[in-house]
Amino acid sequence: MGLRIAFCAALLGLLAGPPPLAGGEQTVMLPDGKRTYELLLPPDADKLKNAPLVVYLHGSAGSKLAEFKKDWWPLLAARKCIVAVPLSKAEHMWAVGEDTYVRQVIADVQKRRSVDPQRRMLLGVSGGGQLALFLADRTPEAFRAVIVVSANPVVSRSGKAEWFFPDPKGRKTCPYFVVCHITHGASLKFWRQVRARLEGKGASISILPVLGEPAHYLPPPKELGGWLDAVLAGKHPVPIEDPQKAAVAKTFAKPAAALFDALKTAGPAKVTEKITKEGKQFALTVPRQEKFERSKREADTDAGGEPVTEVRTEHEKWPIYVRVDARLTKKPLKQVVAAEQEQTRLRGMLYQVYHAADLALAGRTWQVKIGSITFPDKRRGWRTTLFVHAAAPVASDPRQWIEITIMDETQEPDPNELAPVFRTILAHLAVRPK
Repeated sequence: MGLRIAFCAALLGLLAGPPPLAGGEQTVMLPDGKRTYELLLPPDADKLKNAPLVVYLHGSAGSKLAEFKKDWWPLLAARKCIVAVPLSKAEHMWAVGEDTYVRQVIADVQKRRSVDPQRRMLLGVSGGGQLALFLADRTPEAFRAVIVVSANPVVSRSGKAEWFFPDPKGRKTCPYFVVCHITHGASLKFWRQVRARLEGKGASISILPVLGEPAHYLPPPKELGGWLDAVLAGKHPVPIEDPQKAAVAKTFAKPAAALFDALKTAGPAKVTEKITKEGKQFALTVPRQEKFERSKREADTDAGGEPVTEVRTEHEKWPIYVRVDARLTKKPLKQVVAAEQEQTRLRGMLYQVYHAADLALAGRTWQVKIGSITFPDKRRGWRTTLFVHAAAPVASDPRQWIEITIMDETQEPDPNELAPVFRTILAHLAVRPK
């Protein structure tokens, strides 16, 4: 669908050339003589006062220190950051209890260098990202910002894995910058869930999905530079707009507008038969249009002996689905629809509405919304579905209503094809309470 999200590998050329390592690189032994860590120093490091400190926690594939120095170090050195690199004792994953070692590294750097305690940041990749979240969860006041690459928002609390939500003490002072490969759908979805649940509560969570070859270790995206500048200046940055959401809107807003106009004038398509379904609360009669067939799920539901009031059909060739449903609820229509939309957003989907209006069609006033839902698919990565959703009361009772939903996953929606599908349903639709 032509997402124009810049993937990290293509951004390296946009970064300024790496500054000389005048300050150099050192391997430092901790005072107890048991473990070492790497220390990267920017130019004129000995003259720096109150320098920012970044603690890089490597991923489960090893330190990748050479890649880090090539990709991340120029960005950080240009901002006079001192970088400490603890090295996990385990070959591929941080061992239990190594958070103590990381704290020892931080304390040792602060004794050796003039470090600003108000500008300590964590940068963690994969398993190192999990450790960064663990440290931020235990001592939220200790860090100015956290950068997480390819890690789920999960932490260990009292020996149990729980969802990570920034502590209320640090939500307005410690922003989070999350980088996830777009094919790692679960991680991206989970972070969007966290952000959605914290909107309006002072948290700053920027989420950058990236394209390219799937990998846990990822170079920094270009958006990180401005975000870092704001953080180092003591600001609490406004979350960066989700580039995937913007790209989806750019792709689907135009056909959504064309579909909205086409719905007003389109004529019905050819009907091959009418499907009557007796549900628990209502009886429905809807058309089966030419080139559409009943779904296997619908047939299985009917065979189960307790059919819901729902009729589904799908295009014989293209991924276009139609659902017609009559519902009886405890709440009026608008409240139910609003709650369903909010739940979609809280599940980490990208839910966008491009057009919403009331349309008087087929003797009813329909509340019509046209938009898109972007969701993770294990086989195909993130996918976007254009939808048209229309709802209207069955009678005078606002708790009894009919819904029509068309989902188009073709990625190239044709308004002239979808509008007749909708109008055909209206022309042949019959619904009655049982």
